[in-house]
Amino acid sequence: MATEATEPVLIVSPRYADEVAGAVMATGMIARIERRPQQAAGRFEAEPARLVVVDARGALAQGLGVARALGAGVQSRLGAMLVLLSRSDGDATSAAHDAGATGVLVSPFGRDAFANALRLTVRHAQRLEEAASGTPEAGDAQSALARHDPLTGLATGSQLQQWTAMLLGLPHRDAKPVIVGAPRTAPALSPMFVIALGVGRFAQINAAYGRDVADQVLSAVALRLGQIVDARKCGNAASEARLLARLAAAEFAVAMGGGTVELQDATQLAQQLVQAFETPFVVGDHVIHLSGRAGIAGREAGLAVPAEEEAAALIRRANSALVTARAGEAGAVEVFRPNPAGDPRTRMADLESDLHRAIDAGDISLLFQPQLALASGEIAGVEALVRWEHPVLGLLPAETLLETAASAELAVRLGRHIRARAMAMAAGWSGPLAMLKISLNVTAADLADPGFLKALEVALSDSGLERDRLVLEVTEGAIIEDMRGAARLLEGLRKSGVSVALDDFGTGYSSLAWMARLPIDSIKLDRSFMLGLTGSAREQLVVETVVRMSRQLGLTVVAEGVEDDIQMAASRKAGCDAVQGYRIAPPMDVNALRNFCQAWPLQALAS
Repeated sequence: MATEATEPVLIVSPRYADEVAGAVMATGMIARIERRPQQAAGRFEAEPARLVVVDARGALAQGLGVARALGAGVQSRLGAMLVLLSRSDGDATSAAHDAGATGVLVSPFGRDAFANALRLTVRHAQRLEEAASGTPEAGDAQSALARHDPLTGLATGSQLQQWTAMLLGLPHRDAKPVIVGAPRTAPALSPMFVIALGVGRFAQINAAYGRDVADQVLSAVALRLGQIVDARKCGNAASEARLLARLAAAEFAVAMGGGTVELQDATQLAQQLVQAFETPFVVGDHVIHLSGRAGIAGREAGLAVPAEEEAAALIRRANSALVTARAGEAGAVEVFRPNPAGDPRTRMADLESDLHRAIDAGDISLLFQPQLALASGEIAGVEALVRWEHPVLGLLPAETLLETAASAELAVRLGRHIRARAMAMAAGWSGPLAMLKISLNVTAADLADPGFLKALEVALSDSGLERDRLVLEVTEGAIIEDMRGAARLLEGLRKSGVSVALDDFGTGYSSLAWMARLPIDSIKLDRSFMLGLTGSAREQLVVETVVRMSRQLGLTVVAEGVEDDIQMAASRKAGCDAVQGYRIAPPMDVNALRNFCQAWPLQALAS
């Protein structure tokens, strides 16, 4: 019996049965209610339902008991179970999975979130049925898929490999070679692709909030990715099969094959998956910003190896492509190609060697983005931004530079090099640049460096830069792992006459408490946070409240990412002290900066 939308859903809920039933019926499915937990097992035996919702909100022990009582029966029917938890019981996610849940949803949640969770529950049952239907190894497949990832309810890495091997073993007369460059005479193969997906910034979230919140974030990620994978909106490959799996802590993978799936279909799906991270995740009171990157590998023509071995190789190649994608900007998608320029790990090692040479030769360049003081209308400062013009690869993004530095254990050395160069340059500025403040970024590696303060003092002394012109920008992510140590360090900087700014406020795990607890002089509102100024009345109120509280604490507020007149006016209305962004000017070299500042009074009058 296929899992259809009309299949009944058994709801076991002593308190909120009507509410849950309404949400189930809103999806077009049939609701069956059991309000007495002690009768749940008997009701399940009498009902044809394979889908079960156990509402443990306000009755955790009782709800987990119901899940344990029904777990074996749900599994034997190739079904799935969704458990609802109260917000105060959010740390019981693992216990719910251990009791037999294939999915967990923590309140508060709306009908859309519930519908998405129910859809994943249905899909899980479908995967079980698909694996068990029409194969001699039905029992083994059922047993393997029943051992799903306990946190997200997705397939595991081993299940992904088994499933991929099964599809690879299927003949396909009309299939085409799926790797660019494969010979036209290559034998017909059943098409197969694997997309490896890496989640960025998850380690910071885990460190900031702890495992319970991190687990809820991963569950939310799995839910969103599952919606995209199950949507089947992938070019001409509407008939292909797909399986979403969780490979590691913050790594997922999608295997797709059959039908007429081609490389462009896999690429389109990968792009949809990484774009899913552009919208933040909301977990309780936290707004979590993550990033995604993807690597794609397709079946190679002409291989004569067992399906199990080929599946393992396919997954490895997708992971290799992901390694390359991690060296790029957020949202990067890389396709593995046979020997394009060496193994991705070799290319990373080459980048690390090149970075050593670039630092020694002074080939790391600096650009400067002006900051406008709204009260005076003058250019009051600049932020120094690092760039690396690679002799072969061209201009690399700052993120690639920093990741390469971290991989090569050069992060501290690179930070010292950049700050020393920037301070020396700013100290020598004259004319319209002479009084500009210069903002320099400080990373987590810098703060963890026991020689940071001493190296900074030496660089300041050697450069001759006035201390009141230097602003050090520190992100929340850089200080979260050692709040006390970071606070002492920042206080030492302030006492030495250097200003400290809290950068990227409004991303990740921002809290108003940071402004009161840390010895800082200013905050920089991130561009994603600033979008609230032109959003709903509620969003505008949030931003204006943050600005007002900052001013009351004696902090200067700088708005980043101001790109048009509307955002400029909104920043002024909210009470920001300064703005930075393309509405004022893009990052530029020193000569362009000098020309810009000389012409600025006329530009300001004209605008």
